[in-house]
Amino acid sequence: MDSLDHMLTDPLELGPCGDGHGTRIMEDCLLGGTRVSLPEDLLEDPEIFFDVVSLSTWEEVLSDSQREHLQQFLPHFPEDSLEQQNQLILALFSGENFRFGNPLHIAQKLFRDGHFNPEVVKYRQLCFKSQYKRYLNSQQQYFHRLLKQILASRSDLLEMARRSGPALHFRQKRPSPSRTPEEREWRTQQRYLKVLREVKEECGDTALSSDEEGE
Repeated sequence: MDSLDHMLTDPLELGPCGDGHGTRIMEDCLLGGTRVSLPEDLLEDPEIFFDVVSLSTWEEVLSDSQREHLQQFLPHFPEDSLEQQNQLILALFSGENFRFGNPLHIAQKLFRDGHFNPEVVKYRQLCFKSQYKRYLNSQQQYFHRLLKQILASRSDLLEMARRSGPALHFRQKRPSPSRTPEEREWRTQQRYLKVLREVKEECGDTALSSDEEGE
């Protein structure tokens, strides 16, 4: 962050103003965690803003180390990253639309509207904290109501089971009667003969087998 801090905190060389006093109206801005003072005209006049934030400033005013530092915040591409970044810089300063607008044009409007004013930043943070607290409170109330509904529903089900429990009859599966070994052997033989007859009928065999003769 040394390069960026150096760019943001270096005093501007101010020339004489129209009033002849050599002073200009400055406005504080909070950029990330850095507080800087910028000329009011730079923030409010788009023509002045884009004269300063321009491709010529990028190429002729910034040092190599400053450009390298700022390029770290650009997207990185898997192939020809440096060439892609150079094309992106040209598109950025030429005002090209990046789906949701040009970032520099968006930044100029935010500066003009006082979005980075320290007081505005502070109140915006307080507003966010307040909204988050309201969100947590609403979530707590929602889960509290949900828990009460679950407990009430459980209580109703238990009461219903207590009242109707004795009147409910459950059908029990009766065990099949046990058979003697002789009965099981006879039933097995009958099934075997039945299958044998079906096979002989399908094959057109009318002769009786020894098993069928013994039947």
